[in-house]
Amino acid sequence: MKDKVVIITGANRGIGKEAAKEIAKLGAKVYLACRSLDSAKEAKEEIIKETENDQIFVLELDLASADSINKFVASFKNKESKLDVLINNAGISSRTKKLNDAGVELTFAINALGHHYLTRLLIDLLEKSSPSRIINVASEYAGGLDLNDINYDKRSYDTTAAYKQSKQANRMLTREWAKNLQSKNISVYSMTPGWVPNTDLFREQSTFNKAVIKTVGVVGGRSVEQGADTIVWLSSSDKIDGSNGGFFRDRKELECRFTNGEDEKKLWDICENYLNHGNK
Repeated sequence: MKDKVVIITGANRGIGKEAAKEIAKLGAKVYLACRSLDSAKEAKEEIIKETENDQIFVLELDLASADSINKFVASFKNKESKLDVLINNAGISSRTKKLNDAGVELTFAINALGHHYLTRLLIDLLEKSSPSRIINVASEYAGGLDLNDINYDKRSYDTTAAYKQSKQANRMLTREWAKNLQSKNISVYSMTPGWVPNTDLFREQSTFNKAVIKTVGVVGGRSVEQGADTIVWLSSSDKIDGSNGGFFRDRKELECRFTNGEDEKKLWDICENYLNHGNK
């Protein structure tokens, strides 16, 4: 991946940092797009030291904020004229119902909507690098998306349900992006890292829940290295054995039970409406 430019969101810890490290080993120029600059700078130094690749950079990005996304993209475009790979990795599982500045439920706002907006703003640079790629980190732990109640206005808010619906949205939006970008020679994939308990995703969980997560992870969990492997493969492989818009685990495409063209388009329109309303 020498001379290729890569953005990884949430690359300061866990799976994102591991993917950044492995991609840096392949010679790419890597941008760590993170909300916490302090931990991102620590990750940058660690990656440079381990890979001997000094083309690692940090830019601030809060995916809950359209203003922060706008500033990130403006800063990135001041530095780069192309983008080869965009890895939408950052995620959260909010313990309580919170809304971002645009009034969107926070887990959905960060995991799905923020990445959707970021992708939209970077299409021109991805097109300049075509054939280029977008990788959305989704999950097998997905479902329950209610297209008529994204914000839990009609349902009781539940941490697990909110996370699962955002991950379903990741997979559905991946296919809609793939359809829309096919003519531009930009491929879009989603993937699941599997159950990786040692990440920052569960930072809002209670101390007890964190202990349970770690305990369960000892039995059925995966390492961050295992979780990041398919991200690196989708980013760097000369040929992907699978379909554009596909959902992958362990370098193999899985059948996705959420495949529904009508619902995918409806979800896309919901996201666009949120963004158009929020950015007025």
